[in-house]
Amino acid sequence: MIIIALAAMAVGLVHIRHAEVVARHDSQEYQLQQVKLRRQLWDQQIALSYLTTPAEVRKRSEEMSLGLVEKNGTVAKMASKANPTTHKAAPAAKQP
Repeated sequence: MIIIALAAMAVGLVHIRHAEVVARHDSQEYQLQQVKLRRQLWDQQIALSYLTTPAEVRKRSEEMSLGLVEKNGTVAKMASKANPTTHKAAPAAKQP
């Protein structure tokens, strides 16, 4: 009877160790994936920072002919000085 109990405990211990090894392996895989994703994010941030430099924005604006930059290199005026909230609405038309 004692031999059967010890054998059952040994089998249980082997099962627990196997589960622990699998869990460690999964944890390492997730950490490697996290490092890979962080590198990818870093590369994307570098690319984005390059694309948002003033010179690059000016270049793309000229290529797309958006009219944001005038021929002499000055920035085109984009908004008027009038406050749109101070304009009075037109009176409603009278209905017959």
